[in-house]
Amino acid sequence: MFNIIFKETKEFVREKIYLFFFILFPVVLVFLLGSLLNSTDVAEEAIGTLKVQYQIDTEDPYTVAAIQSFAASVSDGSNIIFEETDQSETAKKLAGEGKITALVIFTGSPLEILVYEGANRIQNRTVEAILNGFAQSSAIISTVLQQAPQNLTGISTTQETYTKQKDLGVSRSMIDYYAVAMIVMIAFFSIMVGAGTFVAEKQTKTMNRLIIAPKSKASMFVQKVMGMLPQCLLQVTIIMSASVFIFHAHYGASLQVNLYLFLLFIVITFCMISIGSVVGLLINGSPIAVVMPVVWLMMFFGGTYSKELYIEGVSNHMPNYIFQQAAFELAIFGRYDSANKVMLSCLAVTAFALAVGAFIFHRKEAV
Repeated sequence: MFNIIFKETKEFVREKIYLFFFILFPVVLVFLLGSLLNSTDVAEEAIGTLKVQYQIDTEDPYTVAAIQSFAASVSDGSNIIFEETDQSETAKKLAGEGKITALVIFTGSPLEILVYEGANRIQNRTVEAILNGFAQSSAIISTVLQQAPQNLTGISTTQETYTKQKDLGVSRSMIDYYAVAMIVMIAFFSIMVGAGTFVAEKQTKTMNRLIIAPKSKASMFVQKVMGMLPQCLLQVTIIMSASVFIFHAHYGASLQVNLYLFLLFIVITFCMISIGSVVGLLINGSPIAVVMPVVWLMMFFGGTYSKELYIEGVSNHMPNYIFQQAAFELAIFGRYDSANKVMLSCLAVTAFALAVGAFIFHRKEAV
């Protein structure tokens, strides 16, 4: 097995096109895209001013008082503005045009909250969070009023700040975004490395030697795929190191987070290589012609090339988008949940791909 690993690593290093496209090219892109787009884009979204109009369509005096008290307390006159209106149709139009953040209608008994959102996703999420807090508090108070109103006696309220600037411990830039996005891009392009390895074996007839070798063909397949693991380590190590030490990109805030990020990228890259190896067994043509269009479209709609490209129901289902979000959550907030799910999924897919590839390779005959 070590001979196969050494052979695959040596061939990868000898291939200048691989060294360029899978190591040098992404490093250059991190700098170019991060630097050129830094003046026109930012890595983190600002909420901005929330201007919300609301309409009360309920006659319950307790509910009306609660809504009015909520609107008065949450509004600060500059960052968050809640204005009552009786022109709901006009307000809907203003929200659609982006002139206000949203229209909120409080209606019915029990209370229902209808929200007509604008186009700004970040502001929509903020309004949703504020209203969720009100809805939960309102439900609790209504229950207490009905069952034990004496428990509300003497309750006092304090003014809270609803939006606060979160200190992430580091000033982020677009270079930080592309330092992650380019590794995910290379991970996906690694499908072509896996596919190209087996297509080349078939074209040069060297696969026959593997097939007729006095060893388990399934084991030979797995060993050959495992032989590409050092390439994953080399790619991720060089890209991350160059991004940090040359272009001053920031990944995680601690060594532990960065090591976990490194492991995440390795697992994703090797998963893509495993999938590509199965594809290489099934096709005879150029992997670039077969795989590249699919990979490129997934990365395009998944926001690898521009984080501003987002199509609800499409982008959020792209694997590269899911991988990027897991990496960003880990790097920026130190959250491991999404990264753990991605790694477990990739390991499961890798095992399945190796099993399928071993089965296909086992049934192959020399030609």
